[in-house]
Amino acid sequence: MPAASGVYARLFHYILQYKTKLVLVALLSLIGVAFEIVKPLPIKIIVDNVLSNHALPAIFNRLFNHAAILQNKQQLLLLSITSLILITIGSAIISLVVFNYTVNLSQRLVYDLSVDFFSKLQKLSLSFYNKNQVGDLLQRMNGDVFIVYFLVAQILLPSITSLVCLIGMFYIMAKIDLMLALVAFAVVPLLGLILVFYAKPMNDTTMDQYNKQGALSAFVQQSLTSMKIIQAFGRESFMYQKLIVHAEEFSRAFKVANTVSITFNQLSYLVTGIASAVVIGIGGYRVLNGILSTGDLFIFLGYITALYGPVNSLSTAIGTAVTIGARGKRIFDIIDSDEVVQEKHDSVSLIMPKGAVEFSNVTFGYGNPVTAAPVLKNVSFKVAPGQIVAIVGSTGAGKTSIISLLSRFYDPWEGVIRMDGIDIKSLKLHSLRQNISIVMQDAFLFPMTIGENIAFGNPDASFTEVIEAAKAAQAHDFIVKLPQGYDTMISEAGASLSGGQRQRISIARAFLKRAPMMILDEPTSAVDALTEARIFKALNQFSKGKTVFLISHRLSTLKHADLIITIKDGYVAEQGTHQSLLEADDVYASLYKHQHIT
Repeated sequence: MPAASGVYARLFHYILQYKTKLVLVALLSLIGVAFEIVKPLPIKIIVDNVLSNHALPAIFNRLFNHAAILQNKQQLLLLSITSLILITIGSAIISLVVFNYTVNLSQRLVYDLSVDFFSKLQKLSLSFYNKNQVGDLLQRMNGDVFIVYFLVAQILLPSITSLVCLIGMFYIMAKIDLMLALVAFAVVPLLGLILVFYAKPMNDTTMDQYNKQGALSAFVQQSLTSMKIIQAFGRESFMYQKLIVHAEEFSRAFKVANTVSITFNQLSYLVTGIASAVVIGIGGYRVLNGILSTGDLFIFLGYITALYGPVNSLSTAIGTAVTIGARGKRIFDIIDSDEVVQEKHDSVSLIMPKGAVEFSNVTFGYGNPVTAAPVLKNVSFKVAPGQIVAIVGSTGAGKTSIISLLSRFYDPWEGVIRMDGIDIKSLKLHSLRQNISIVMQDAFLFPMTIGENIAFGNPDASFTEVIEAAKAAQAHDFIVKLPQGYDTMISEAGASLSGGQRQRISIARAFLKRAPMMILDEPTSAVDALTEARIFKALNQFSKGKTVFLISHRLSTLKHADLIITIKDGYVAEQGTHQSLLEADDVYASLYKHQHIT
């Protein structure tokens, strides 16, 4: 996990890409500071030189060359009021411009960080997703990436302008009354002590809050995606109670984090408030004793209101900085994750792939090889180009693991997998996967049109080719009966379609990709026998010259496979043709006879 300092260094890497825009915003902000600094001066003129008989500061005589307007109190009053209005309008315009520039810059930074975060998510192996909850990742993607916005809009720019504002105010206050200015600024070291005391508690409680929030989001996301199962088993009350536990944990963490943060802020306000009262008291006393003019006191009072704004802005910025450090760790934990399928720097692309596959002494399991049990053990087999290969075995034998390794969703613990004689670890991932077309057990569809789903693996395909693939997958007839046909929008995960319809669209998608290798994992489990027979007939046409890996529990569909590999307890128990395995009267024969009898 990156340290807080490392988080800021990396966030500044994003910011410095826009340093020109940042400098522009900072300069505009400083113009706004100048307006704030001069704002009390017209009030001093009114109090000391219009309402009283104090002489004007020499600088005004020099600026206006002893103009008559300075001697006429009514005109001087009008000039002072006009100046105050113009300063207020100028300050408002600058503030609006700075706000718009800041938002635009900050949102661009959020965009950049989000893109990098999502890009890394796409590169992470499936083992990462086996251990991390989708809801928590969504929380990081939708919420935590805004830390770069807060860094610019609530820390960096406010800190720069606040410091310059404080320096300018202190200079003017010190010129008027150094002792009173020092009293006013005595608050700064006190705020520093408060910060030192609260920095770690704010960091720890904030981190806990966002972790609990991520866990809650993950639970809600899981519940929504499995609502059919929850309702089918009547477990609404059980899930409700689990939600209560997550919500209470988040609520407690939220309360603790906010209590610590609010305590820090209120102590800051308390210190600055007491300091303000002291300054007003001492300043009033010095006016009564003729040390200060009433106008000078008005400047101090005006600056006190403005002075402690920047001070509190700095203390708030520091508190926000702690939050950013905690949330930034959640982002960079993912970006820095090494749970990726590594691609060698000298990896190559498949050129004119033939589809030959070899597993050589492959051992694999899900998790750490030291602690987890292997799912596949010393698996070896060879597949010639253009063969149809069936992988059979009881549930949990390791069939799906084999095809997951072939696509490099995972890497084996031991052994080598070769395609056309090349170790697939030496192939570019995009090249490897571009040459494999897959139908998964769970026919996942995207919330887009049916036509777009079918063309997902081959976006350049013509509409005629889309229809051809749909017909081969026995999907065309039901598609054209839908209200918008191929333009019908599919709801999330294809919930608006039946399981068989989703499966057939998924098969059409695989057919249309026209990859030299096809992997079909239980592709027809949700369709009837007649539709299945038609699909497999079409498969024979689409798979000509292609290597096909087929997993199906309906062994009758595998009779015409060129090679059948039987997996038992993670080992290759036997391999051969349908007829030769029946004659061997071993594992495959037992499975086939049992299914045939039932």
